[in-house]
Amino acid sequence: MQNPFEENQISVRPMFLTILCVLTLVWNAYKFYGAIPNIFTPEKVIESKEQANEMVMDMFSKYMSEKDLEKIEESQEEANQLIQKDTLVTSGVMTLISSILLILGAIWMWGLRKKGFWVYLAGNAIGIIAPIVIMGGAAGWGIGVMALINAAIFSGLYAMNLKFLS
Repeated sequence: MQNPFEENQISVRPMFLTILCVLTLVWNAYKFYGAIPNIFTPEKVIESKEQANEMVMDMFSKYMSEKDLEKIEESQEEANQLIQKDTLVTSGVMTLISSILLILGAIWMWGLRKKGFWVYLAGNAIGIIAPIVIMGGAAGWGIGVMALINAAIFSGLYAMNLKFLS
């Protein structure tokens, strides 16, 4: 019989680690779901982007000068160069792979397994490097730097919980 005055020695997941894992799971499930159209229906993604551009230009044309509209059209043309079928499919596949690794890492860390942290770092590495390699330019670097900032914050927070993982 167990002594009622002794502390229970069962491993308990800290609340902070639980919150990190839930945030990681929710965000990466969203990324996973968002990558699917890029892979399987890139033509529809391109078409919807073009429709959105037209709607924005219609709205802006009512309130902006011709000079400002030309600048917006130039920036939209630069963005449209990034949204090509092969770029969408490749970035979608890399997002899918990254999301799967991040979800798997979070699930393993939820179960207090240290290897989840290393899988999580691998998923982040893909998420940082892929946009820079696939898109290049300012857009690719911008996305990569934002992914790096996010990865640094969350990896640091997870690293604070490594003592609870085995």
